[in-house]
Amino acid sequence: MVAAKIKTFDRVLKVLARDYADAFLRLALPDVPLEVVGVLENVELAIPEERVDFVHRVLWGEREYLLHIEFQAEHRADFPKRMFVYSALLTRQMDLPVITVAIYLNRRDSPLPVSYEVDVNEVVLNRFEYQVVRLWEYVDEILAGKWPELSPLLAMLVERPDEEVLERERELILREQDEKKRADLLACAVTIGARYFDKEFLWRFFREEVEMMREASFIDDWLQEKWEEGMLKGFQQGMQQGVQQGIRQGLQDGRKISSQNILLRVLRQRFGALPRDVVAALQDLTAEQLEELVDVALTVPNKDSFAEEVKKWTMETSQVPA
Repeated sequence: MVAAKIKTFDRVLKVLARDYADAFLRLALPDVPLEVVGVLENVELAIPEERVDFVHRVLWGEREYLLHIEFQAEHRADFPKRMFVYSALLTRQMDLPVITVAIYLNRRDSPLPVSYEVDVNEVVLNRFEYQVVRLWEYVDEILAGKWPELSPLLAMLVERPDEEVLERERELILREQDEKKRADLLACAVTIGARYFDKEFLWRFFREEVEMMREASFIDDWLQEKWEEGMLKGFQQGMQQGVQQGIRQGLQDGRKISSQNILLRVLRQRFGALPRDVVAALQDLTAEQLEELVDVALTVPNKDSFAEEVKKWTMETSQVPA
């Protein structure tokens, strides 16, 4: 269960890093005019085999770099060494200079390491430094709307997440104009919110956005279960409310098919094969119209005359207001 939660949370971070790498780049290097121009997903390092979080192509002028983003919920002792190794391997494998950025999510009061060092007798001989972003330091800016793409993370960044924080998340997310990205941000917000809020409460809170989330590139399992449960209830209610309507519709459809078959038999008996466009046009007519056309088919001199009649009927049908 814990592994599943971690995997789901990783998908949240992957979505944010994939769609909004430029935001993390501006957080880490606000004074460097780098431009994100592409994403390299699921990059595997050959020696040794390792998978890094997120790698993007960035440009400064005409010079290309790799932007390597690593998320950390909490600091681990081996993290600086891993950043050093990842940077070295990416540089060797991709033959491009690497910009390494560590994004920390959980609040921490003590200083965070920003480098991997090799020292002898407390004298530092080698040092690899990387950029560190402490996301909780940007809570006020996110709440103020400066970083709307990071709003799904608010629930875990504030000290005490509450309904007011969720409401602000929703307001900021709905500013996203891209439907696909908006759906992903909503799914991220709900997935992270499930760590801090009752799921029934979340389902009710985001009830108006549920349909938007159907376009998301991932959905947490409990939300999928809620959708399926809702679909089942809707089907049961529809069965109870729609039996009589279904019977009426079935009778009407049967009448139409019967009238159409009679009409086609009359036409083939009189004129032989019919043009495909004429047969196709009959599909759009009602049972009542098809019944009247049987009389027409019995009196017209040839199939061309019948085709003209059908054309008039279909034109009249298409002009009837919906």
